[in-house]
Amino acid sequence: MMNKIIFKRLIIAEVFLGIIGLWKYLSYPYSLAPEDLKNAMRMYDEIAPAGDNFTLIIGLLVLFGYFFSLFLLYRFKKLGRQIYILVTALAILIVFSFGYVVFDPLEYLIEGSSLILSGFIISVSYFSKLEKEFK
Repeated sequence: MMNKIIFKRLIIAEVFLGIIGLWKYLSYPYSLAPEDLKNAMRMYDEIAPAGDNFTLIIGLLVLFGYFFSLFLLYRFKKLGRQIYILVTALAILIVFSFGYVVFDPLEYLIEGSSLILSGFIISVSYFSKLEKEFK
């Protein structure tokens, strides 16, 4: 049975995974990749066209909306559920503008766990007894 404490812990876990994933992706993008793949991806990064400003702005809005919606979900606000679904959908769509991305096993684990938690948070917030707690 899902209660408020467990739901809040899931939100905290999602925030933790988001921060760790962002830190890993920005600080150590190819740290666990084989040396040949690291060199190939670095060369690709150098010649790949830079992203456009629109994608950058949408990405930053999605990132801000993600953490803001988690804060609202933690406080059991209905608006948080709506923003969270919108941000999750936009995050899935914005992936198509990134070009080629290589995930190492750690990034894959973090991203997969985050996606599972996202689905679980959405389903619990809409289809469990906690639905009545959102105001």
